[in-house]
Order: sequence, then C-alpha cells, then structure tokens
Amino acid sequence: MGRLSPAPVRIDADLLEDFADPARQDAYPRDSRGYVRVDISIRAYWHTLFDQVPQLLDLCGPDGRTIFLPFMQWAKEKKVSFNWAFYLWVYEWLLQSEFRDRLDTDLLLKMMSAAGGRWIGTDRDTDHCVIIMGCRLLEGSVVVGWKLNSLATTVIPVERIEFEKPLPSPSGLFGCFYTPTFELDHFPGWQPIPR
Repeated sequence: MGRLSPAPVRIDADLLEDFADPARQDAYPRDSRGYVRVDISIRAYWHTLFDQVPQLLDLCGPDGRTIFLPFMQWAKEKKVSFNWAFYLWVYEWLLQSEFRDRLDTDLLLKMMSAAGGRWIGTDRDTDHCVIIMGCRLLEGSVVVGWKLNSLATTVIPVERIEFEKPLPSPSGLFGCFYTPTFELDHFPGWQPIPR
C-alpha cells in the first residue's frame, strides 16, 4: 500500500473513513497531520475499550493489539456502530475469536456493565430512564443501567438483576429494552442492540 501525500488532507472530514480503521494509519507518513489525527482517533477507541474493561488485557497482553486490531476490522466489515453497544459488539466478536475458550461470566458482566454505563452517560432521550440488557448466556438475569433521577446521586448505577419470573432470552446474543420510568414493571419484548 503506497503512502499518501500529506498535502491532500486539509480537514478532518477528509479522514473520516480512516478514523476507525487502524490498517489505514500506515497510509500516511508518520510526520503528517493525517497520521496524527487517525492515531488520536484510534487511541480513543482503544482507551474506550481497555480503560473500562482492563481485564481484556489479561487475555491478550498489555498492548491489546490481538483483540483491538482484529475487532476493529470485524466491526468495519459488519458495519457495527460504536455507540453504547460497542462493548457488546466486542464480546460478540470475542466469542468468534481465538479467545472464546477463555471467556467467563465475570467478563461478560463487565462488558455489559460498561455498555450500560456508556448508555447512561450518552443517551439524552427523556423517554428512557432505564436500559435493561439481556444475554442468552446469563440464564434469566439481566444487567440494568439506571439514569440519574436526582442531582444528589453520586454514582452511575449499573447492576445485575434476577427476576422472580425470568424473562425469555433475546433472539440474538444480546437484546435490550428501555423503560419510560424508574420502575421495572413491564416487559415490552427484546429489541436488537443498535448496529
């Protein structure tokens, strides 16, 4: 792959296709603005993943490349979004990877908790107070993310809940639904996680 001249890159919009593609970074000379911008973008995704779930580094080593780079390629091919569901997509990829035999419920719960925390921090929909995430692998329990309902709250609550009468499993690996109040008093059915 030939290197690009640093001259054509004038604004970040010229780089959008490359911001989430580590393989494209080498197309830019190391001393170019394009290389630096793509590197910063890729590092943001790396930190989003491994700062929230550092246990992943126990699977793959301190640089995380054997998880991060193949996942980013898979995500590009599958056209998945990097919204709150980012962590769930990573887990789905892990189940198809060389790491699948080293996964456990604890890591699954950490990934789902990170997704719930990211939803709480980024979702601005006033009709959604709670997200409930299910996974076929959790055998009836769910992970719940509660938006803050008071200014006095100092933590972002995400917890695992088991209902007296378990909910059915989602049709995909993961599913979610939202509630308009802080009560978990109805089950509208599972929605697929956003792509």
